Parts: sequence; C-alpha cells; structure tokens
Amino acid sequence: MRRNHLSYLSDPVSNNPFDITVFEEAESHVISGLVTTVDSWYPIINGIPRILIDELKTNILQTHQDFFKTWKEKLPENIHAEWQKAIDNIPDLDVFVKHQKKTAESFAYEWKYIYKENNYEKSNFFHFLSPFLKEEDLRGKKTLDIGCGSGRFTKWAGLSETEVSFGTDLGETVGVAYEMTKDIPNICVVQADIYHMPFTDTFDIAYSIGVLHHLPKPQDGFSRLPKTLRAGGKMLIWVYNRRNNARALYFYEPLRDFLKKLPKPILFKLCYIPGFIVHLINLFGKLLKMMGFKSLATKLPFAYYANFSFNMKLNDAFDVLATPKSNYYYVEEIRKWFTDASLKNIDAYEHPEAGITCIGTE
Repeated sequence: MRRNHLSYLSDPVSNNPFDITVFEEAESHVISGLVTTVDSWYPIINGIPRILIDELKTNILQTHQDFFKTWKEKLPENIHAEWQKAIDNIPDLDVFVKHQKKTAESFAYEWKYIYKENNYEKSNFFHFLSPFLKEEDLRGKKTLDIGCGSGRFTKWAGLSETEVSFGTDLGETVGVAYEMTKDIPNICVVQADIYHMPFTDTFDIAYSIGVLHHLPKPQDGFSRLPKTLRAGGKMLIWVYNRRNNARALYFYEPLRDFLKKLPKPILFKLCYIPGFIVHLINLFGKLLKMMGFKSLATKLPFAYYANFSFNMKLNDAFDVLATPKSNYYYVEEIRKWFTDASLKNIDAYEHPEAGITCIGTE
C-alpha cells in the first residue's frame, strides 16, 4: 500500500482511523509494517494491509510466520505476544506447514496456468456495470471493488482516472491483485472480510461483481456493504439470475457437486471439454455472421463469449465448476435486498446471459 491510502481505511470494529508503522518501504509502497489504533492492530504483509478480525486474523498470523520471524524484534510487546500465541496454538506445526505448502502450490497453479489477462477485460468490466455506469461515471470518483479476485476489474476502475480505487478480497488472491495493480498509483489492494469491511462513509461507487452469490449468507453479506458509501454513493452488484437459467440450475450445479472435490490440476484439464465446446459454438456464430445471419448468431448459446479468448472460456469453466457454492436469484429478490438495506433510486437489469445488475443509492 501507499502511505496516502491510509486515510481511506478505518478499523472494521471501532471505525477509528489508523496510524501506520513502517518496517520496509520500496518504490513508494509500504511493503511491511502495521496499521494500528489505540485498541487494534493489523499487519501489512507483502504490500497488502491484512485487516481481518477474530479467527480470520488468527489464521493470517499463523500462515504468515515468515513475517513474524523477520520483524518480531520490531513488534511492540503486546503484538509480539499475540502473534506468538497464535503460532503456539497450532496443534501440529509440521502438519500445518505441510498443508500450507500444499494449499500454496494449488493456489499458485490456479493463477499461473488458468487466469491470463486478455484484451476484452475492460469491455467485460463495463458490461457488468451496464446499463447503469460507464467509464466517464468513474472519473474522479472513489471506487471499491468488493471481492476483487485477481484485481482485473480493480485495474480498469483505476485506469478510468478515479481519485482512488480499492480492491478487497478475503483470500490470498489479493497477492495476485497487488502484483497486477501495484504500478497504478491510485489503486490499493486490501485483504478484508465482506462481513467486516475496513471503510466507513468513504466511496462514491462500490461494486461487487460475481461474488455475493457464492457466500454462505449472501443477503447478510450485502447488508454490511452500504456503510462503505458516502451519502449519495452508489452500490452496484452483479449476481446469477435464476430466471431462464435452466442450463446452470440443472446441468452446471449437479456437475459442480460431482467435480468440485477433484484436485485442481485434474479439474482444470477437464475444463478443456466445456471450454472447447463454447469455443466451437462461438466459431460457428462467427461463420453465421460472415454468411449474413447476424441475428441468428447472437441467439446461439454462449454468444456472450464470442469475442473472448479461449483462455477466458477455460477460466470461466473452471470458476463455475471449482467454486464450492452458488446461489441463483430472481430480480425481485435482489431489489428487495436493496430496499431492506434502505438504499434508494433502485434499478435493475436482467442481462441476456443470465445475470442481474442492480444499483441503488445510499
């Protein structure tokens, strides 16, 4: 993170602003350090503030023992003791370390071999925001990408000349997002929990694309998000549509239940099958357009993917089949989420490819 991004953050429990302690700094980034209030503290590890509470914080302290070993002499006594206690409470340290290594290898495999940037990410981003937000609507604004994953959409928000663009995610994908965006000065990536966000009355625009429908309690997660907005700020989400989505409900979901426990390298190889099927349908659609049947081509299944690379189709197939849980909604249900959260000026749009974009104002 950069020092000037500290003022946008606040403690997720008390909402108090942070102070910063820097251990290591490079190329305008705080690489290692702490963000603190009178009553709380969180580490900055590999350039990313890790602002998590309770057992999620304990997990961070346990999984980032290298940071503790490197900087323990600089840690205040109370922080040193809390970190050491978290490590000491690991039942079997050898087993924990082996599991951590295996998890890290699986994660590295996924992001090294599956996800690749492509030339259509910008249009893809604004497709999900449409028809309510365009590139010019982000210019000069403070934006928040909730569940940023690889950071691909955070990147395009920042490149839209925003004042600042934050990306948050719970998982270790924040490392990928940081690497993707670290050279863009108005972007900051934070590891945070959607249920306890480290922002209060901050953003002009907050959005969550393809994330909430994977939560155990999606509406509960959504209800925590409006507090991140300033008065008059806009909240936008994109979730799976239940209406006219029989393919997902009666084919993808049973297939996911069967395949999701497979090792990721094996599942990835299996995803070449649906990836190639989608790609062949798209090629057939291009042939129809060349023959003058443009209207027919747009009605083919997966027409949305026509301009995307094969890797994007492979990536989405993997995402569909590897995700532990998905929920599907009617637009009326999503509108009620916004109403229950006391948001105003609510509008929603059902995309042809079975997604819902909904927007409301704080």
